[in-house]
Amino acid sequence: MRTIIFLTVSIFVFPLYSQELNIFVSAHPDDWQLFMNPNAFHALDSLENKAVFIHTTAGDAGNVMDNNAYYAAREEGSLRAIRFMVNAHGNKDGYGNDTKKRTISLNSHPIIQHSYGNARAYFLRLHDGFIVKDSMYEHPQSLRKFYAGEIKSITAIDESTTYNSLDDLKQTLKDLIDEERKGYETVTLHLAETDSEINPGDHPDHLHSSKIFQEIAKEYPDIEDYLYEEYATGQKPVNLFVPDQHITIGTWGATASGLSDSGHYPTWDRGHNSWLGKQYFRKKPKTTE
Repeated sequence: MRTIIFLTVSIFVFPLYSQELNIFVSAHPDDWQLFMNPNAFHALDSLENKAVFIHTTAGDAGNVMDNNAYYAAREEGSLRAIRFMVNAHGNKDGYGNDTKKRTISLNSHPIIQHSYGNARAYFLRLHDGFIVKDSMYEHPQSLRKFYAGEIKSITAIDESTTYNSLDDLKQTLKDLIDEERKGYETVTLHLAETDSEINPGDHPDHLHSSKIFQEIAKEYPDIEDYLYEEYATGQKPVNLFVPDQHITIGTWGATASGLSDSGHYPTWDRGHNSWLGKQYFRKKPKTTE
């Protein structure tokens, strides 16, 4: 019986090799914690490896840059989650309560970068594309519209930069990958599953962030894509061993504290917590396109 359980759970844990770069693409600052963990945690197991977290939208819920500062609270939640994971390994120097923040230029676009241990985080701060209030509202500058060619440009909520075409955004993200992959033998992208039969009912920001990166990955024969089931996993059984369950719970708790300490609802509730202790994903086959 123990052997059977081990084989079942091991499907959901990917192997790590020395000098490996893992890039986790999160449409909102609180996505990867729920759907791509504990893979995110184990990407930091070795000091020789690096985990990069790319947040495409600000997750501002339509509040943009007003005094509500919801986007900033969600960013803080993601950064606390990253610090928690790095610190939980117990083998890092320079523990602290903050990351090293700077603004870098990629393809002539300024992007915010945070570093902590062997982890990095980027925030592009594009508009939260779909807002759920009284009803579903699609922002005029949603990623879906941009990807579909319905709008010609898309601007960060802090107005720090504007991407004038989808190719402009893709080139910026390619430059980011090229910069981060220097010195690493293998590169893995962690993305939302875009097959609706496998991952039904997912958020359009999740799906279109993933589509953009999957198209970029086609230009790199050595990059592998891992595609994650997301919202639908709330109805699926827990499939992680207890130590990894604890990591997913702790990481989400750190995320929630970033929201509550900033005066916002922490999303520590039955709906969000139904995604904890689970991780469902597959390796995308390489095509000859």
